[in-house]
Amino acid sequence: MTPKACRLKDSRTPLSCSRRAAGLARAAACLILFTTVAWDAVGASYGLRPQPVAPGVYVFPGSQDALTPDNGANIANTGFIVGSREVLAVEAGPTRRYGKEMLAAIRSVTDLPVRYAVITHRHPDHSFGLGAFREAGIDVLMHPAEAEGLANEGPALLEFMTALVGEAWTQGTTIEAPSETLTEDRHVDLGDRPVDILVLEGGHSSGDLVVHDRTSGVAFFGDLLFVGRAATVPHADIGVWLMHLDRLESLPWTTGVPGHGPILDDPARFADTRDWIRFLRSRILEAVLTGESPAEVLDPGVPEPFAGMVEAGPTFGRAVLQLYRRYEAMDPAELDALAQ
Repeated sequence: MTPKACRLKDSRTPLSCSRRAAGLARAAACLILFTTVAWDAVGASYGLRPQPVAPGVYVFPGSQDALTPDNGANIANTGFIVGSREVLAVEAGPTRRYGKEMLAAIRSVTDLPVRYAVITHRHPDHSFGLGAFREAGIDVLMHPAEAEGLANEGPALLEFMTALVGEAWTQGTTIEAPSETLTEDRHVDLGDRPVDILVLEGGHSSGDLVVHDRTSGVAFFGDLLFVGRAATVPHADIGVWLMHLDRLESLPWTTGVPGHGPILDDPARFADTRDWIRFLRSRILEAVLTGESPAEVLDPGVPEPFAGMVEAGPTFGRAVLQLYRRYEAMDPAELDALAQ
């Protein structure tokens, strides 16, 4: 049956009906799009599933991709350690949503209370979910310089991250402070489970924290270690970072959880970070000393064997600009010392 509004009245009516039908189709498409977006805002989930790496130690592996709407900025490894009395979480993830889902996933494994959450450093993919832990009354530990950096830089970085991944993920996320700061190594006992929280200052960041479970030998290295992925250097002193890597490699660890990349049991994978940051320092220092411009450094692209690392191109581009400015501002004596 022909709809009343589209029954023929004169020779122009079929065209009018066609336009009306097209308008209705566009309206329907908009309704579908609006419904989809609204569902995404409500239904977005990280789908966190704890993966055991040792008895009582679990990891939530992050994506090896860049920050995208598909992963909601879930690109860092997080995890937790279960004692006989309480639990210690490592990292808080990139958003309040992540933090809440992480706590729910921990509860799926144990009813024991989460006593501590250790935030290894201030970068958004590790720290922006800490508000969920504060809301739950959990002691959140961080280095004071990193806590200060989070407070100062966090709001602008949250806006930037929201633009990259979408408000469906970041909705409700606010920049929060830890409940306690550490400047010295701390030992905690989760109940028949001794855990060391190590403070390593001035390398990858102003103050990285590393968590070492003595019982299993599992160590959460944070972003002092990247495996299969190009390490980022916005706040790095590469010389100090290299010394930190030597210290971490000498720890009595059996399983290592890097900040980014797969779990490892082979110390040889420390070369993924060590060789990359050495290359960055030597290549950019050479450019400053010989008068090459950043564009000339970037023009050939990332050389082998680093070209196959995840995010090598974008990370190299940022690192050249960050380190070039830093080295260019140094006096000749400082540059000579770096070149040794």
